[in-house]
Amino acid sequence: MSKKLIAVASAAALALAGLVGIAPANSAVGPFAVSVSGTTSTATTARDGTTSTKALQINVPSTDVIRLTATHATLAQGDSTAIKFDVVTPGATDVVTVTSTGGVELISTTEFADDATTATGKQTLTVSAANGDAAFYAYTTSTAAGTVVVSSGGSSKTYYVAGLSLWAYKVNFTAPATAALAGEFSITGTVKDAFGNDLTTALSVADVTTDWTFTLVGATQGAASYSATTKAYTFKFTAPSTATGTAINLAIDDTKKSTSVTALGTPVLSQFFTVSAVDLAAQVTALTAQVAALKADYNALAAKWNARVASKKAPKKAVATK
Repeated sequence: MSKKLIAVASAAALALAGLVGIAPANSAVGPFAVSVSGTTSTATTARDGTTSTKALQINVPSTDVIRLTATHATLAQGDSTAIKFDVVTPGATDVVTVTSTGGVELISTTEFADDATTATGKQTLTVSAANGDAAFYAYTTSTAAGTVVVSSGGSSKTYYVAGLSLWAYKVNFTAPATAALAGEFSITGTVKDAFGNDLTTALSVADVTTDWTFTLVGATQGAASYSATTKAYTFKFTAPSTATGTAINLAIDDTKKSTSVTALGTPVLSQFFTVSAVDLAAQVTALTAQVAALKADYNALAAKWNARVASKKAPKKAVATK
């Protein structure tokens, strides 16, 4: 190559370098693209949000705060409850339209910066890009998968989002009023979060556990179980062998409780029951005697009525005795 051509090529290269160096601020403008950050999932399933089974996961709020923190290997209250969506738009000031379904709610960057709460979100959002970039946040109040649909410049992308719920807010158990002497009885019920979801991971129901606290007077605790189908917990007890009352206080351990938040309603994290141990045979005898007495009373009244009918003092038909 001649020295003249080399000089021309060098000058062109320098000019190109100069143009690159003074590229405009909207150099981010490019093909439509969406990226996410803040998800809490570290599961082996590839959670890219493309299907409901691969939904992006984020904590269901256990307090009335929407926050974004780094991805967590293990979850604690106060961890991230928001997913951030960053959008690259084809045009520098393109409008980004976002819609959501299910329990998924959307908030703008301004709302997020203003200390968003669980009442802030909406299911439609419009954001204008600046220099080809736009952003928004999403959170969910449901463990069932919902969707986030992001659209701009004729292109769109759908993400599935599901919540993780690990902290109890309301327990709802029932117990019998009576139990046979030395007989077995059960207390059965459910545990929900502040939004009515079953917990993603069931609380431990082992006989000795840190997830539950039982205060027993009279009864003794037996086996415990959890049904993945009905989401119900069952705790078995043995009543005293003498006719007496037994008291049971069931409570969620502090490590599994949600923080009480006025905006999320009143938590119910413990329940108190009294179950009377009774002699069922004696009860049957007593009830049989009561039925016999009622039958005798009825028959006496029926006989009087029938006597009136027979004497034509009553205009109605006779009744049958028992």
